Amino acid sequence: MIWPLLATASAFRNFDQKWAKNVFWAFCAFYGFAFAIGSESQGSDIVRYVASYQSLHGVEVNLISYIQESQRADYFSNVIAIILSRFTDSQPMLTLVYGIIFGFFFSRNIWYILERLEGKLLPVTIILLICFFLVNPIWRINGVRMWTATHIFLYGLLPFLCEGKKKGVLISAASILVHFSFILPVTVLMAYVFLGNRLTIYYAFFISTFFIAEIDITTFNEYVERFLPEPFVDRSESYRREGAVEQYREAEMEGRWYANWYRPALGYAIMGFLSILYFRSRTFFDDNRVWMNLFCFTLLFYGVASLMSSIPSGQRFLILANLCALALIILYLQNQPRERFMQQYIYITLPLLLLFIIVSIRTGLYFTGATTVLGNPIIAILTAGSDISLNDVMRMIL
Repeated sequence: MIWPLLATASAFRNFDQKWAKNVFWAFCAFYGFAFAIGSESQGSDIVRYVASYQSLHGVEVNLISYIQESQRADYFSNVIAIILSRFTDSQPMLTLVYGIIFGFFFSRNIWYILERLEGKLLPVTIILLICFFLVNPIWRINGVRMWTATHIFLYGLLPFLCEGKKKGVLISAASILVHFSFILPVTVLMAYVFLGNRLTIYYAFFISTFFIAEIDITTFNEYVERFLPEPFVDRSESYRREGAVEQYREAEMEGRWYANWYRPALGYAIMGFLSILYFRSRTFFDDNRVWMNLFCFTLLFYGVASLMSSIPSGQRFLILANLCALALIILYLQNQPRERFMQQYIYITLPLLLLFIIVSIRTGLYFTGATTVLGNPIIAILTAGSDISLNDVMRMIL
């Protein structure tokens, strides 16, 4: 209540305490309430969500009819917008709800890993944990549907793979209700359940996808339109059309070099880690089924995500793939003895990881308000809806 950011730092420092993850969850809610939409973020999804939600305030709406007319195959944002708009049209209240929901799954996924780390945290573990935190951080509520679905899927996936909890599959499948595109990760999960652990095959598939430049968008569209249910076909059309592919590539080329390379830098680092685990720790995985489950699914899904990355918005699946891979790498490096080759690779990959961390934090400034860093809930109430982003603060100063 006095300084949420400091409380969050204390929660991570004392991550083995029962209260820690709930303190971080509370910070996520506070972040949502103090969420700032910067001047350079006007084209982001959150602007559209807020406008749609505010247009519903004071208007009689039938929930079922509205969802049908919106032609969306996912219901998460519609249900929240309609219910909340019965009471208010406040943007901070909407993003507060987003922060509460996103923060619950986000905090649980981070602590799922933290609670399974043994001994004093190694420097490389801390760096990789920061990467895990920044792959899909709290400011991703700016595109709340896709990124909440990502954490929901992971929330069900990890207990299923690591503990054999079958209800985890149902939780992961529920991510489709939050964002329709998660029919792909759920399909891959079903394929993994059917195929089982095939480490060599999955690794060969994973490596081969890094050398495939792109998939044929016309052929891809034919398969989508033939096999997917009609609501999903209609909803995904804007992502699949051939003109969008060219626009997406042109937009990529216009960015600064670090904006174009910080995500691939993490991907290359992860590819190296996974390759070392495959070639140097094969015996360990053969003897430990739980580790083998997570390794095999990670390789399979990472390969699929790499193939999808040549499609507009397809790169978003690499976020989930990176989360799965980092979970495996963090647990292995912290809990298992490392050989010299792995130790040397850690030093080599450090610049790539640092590039990802620095640019990711810089990106977060577009949605992080000054109240989030220096304020508290009381100040946030007084400044609700008028907070400016740290990026805008920096622009005014510089």
